[in-house]
This record gives sequence, structure tokens and C-alpha cells, in this order.
Amino acid sequence: MNRTVEQYLRAFVHAKPSQWAPLLPWVEYHYNTSVHTASGFTPFQVIYGKSPPTIPSYITGSSPVDACDAVLTSRDELMRLLRKNLTKAQVQMKVAADKHRRDVEFAIGSWAYVKLQPYRQTSLSGEKYHKLSKRYYGPYLILAKVGAVAYKLSLPPQSRIHNVFHCSLLKPHKGPPPAVVDQLP
Repeated sequence: MNRTVEQYLRAFVHAKPSQWAPLLPWVEYHYNTSVHTASGFTPFQVIYGKSPPTIPSYITGSSPVDACDAVLTSRDELMRLLRKNLTKAQVQMKVAADKHRRDVEFAIGSWAYVKLQPYRQTSLSGEKYHKLSKRYYGPYLILAKVGAVAYKLSLPPQSRIHNVFHCSLLKPHKGPPPAVVDQLP
């Protein structure tokens, strides 16, 4: 949540970063009225059981009080700017994420290397120098596709790790099938 609030604040104050405090209520409102992908609801709906109230657009000059007119006009301008900045930030984040994303398909019966991180996985035997250890082990035979992006591999019987891996942890083996397969650490 903190990261999201920080992103909203950045979108609100991106021109004047030192003036974030007065905008915090609008950030809170926007956060509580935005649909969250995990739940499919807004936090307001989860807490109160109904849709959040919408803020109607203000028609400039419709209030006889000048101060009220100025506040409501600046609020509408701020909300318009926020929508524009958030849309721009979403597009930039998608472009940045898609640069590193790759669609990889493996055929059942083909061979693939597995990326392991011994310093993170406690089920692997500890090597003394993690930075210098191998990144990919194998190749191992692909037995089945599990779901849309995971594959079941034929690991050695003495291995103490689960044999289903996300495709981002696999690297295809090029060339003829190997005669000898690496042992896992």
C-alpha cells in the first residue's frame, strides 16, 4: 500500500514535490475508490459494502463564494492532472516491464536448464561462494506443462527441490540431448 500511495503522490505533485501534504486527502480518496485487482473491489466497497460516492464535476462560477469557487475549480484541475499523470505512469511502467518479459514455450520432451539460486533456497546444499556458483543446472527433460507458464522437469531422484518451475527460470538447451546430466547442488 505504501508504494501505491507513494506512486499516487508522485503523480499528484510531480511538478511541485514539496507541496504533497495538502494533497494527501485526495490521494487517500483516490486509493480508496480505485478497484484493486486482487479483490476486484474498491477498499470503500470492502469496508462499507456499497460503491463509493462520486465527486461531481464543478461548473466554474456556479458558487457565489469566491473562495469556494477557487477551491472547487482547483480540485477539478487537480483531479484531471492526476488522471493524466497516472495514465502516463501506467504506460511507462508497462513499457519498462515488457522490455524484460519474454514469451517462452517449451515442447514436452525437450531439454531445458534450470536457474537456481542456492543462497536463497535452503533446500539446496550450501556452497561457500554463492556469487561464483553456477546459475543454471541441467539440462533436464521436460515432462509436462503445468498451467500456462510452468513446466514439470525430470530431476535426479536425490534432488530435494520441487520439480515444477516457472518458464522464466528455464533456459532452452540447444543441440543434441546430453549423455550426462548435471547434479543439483
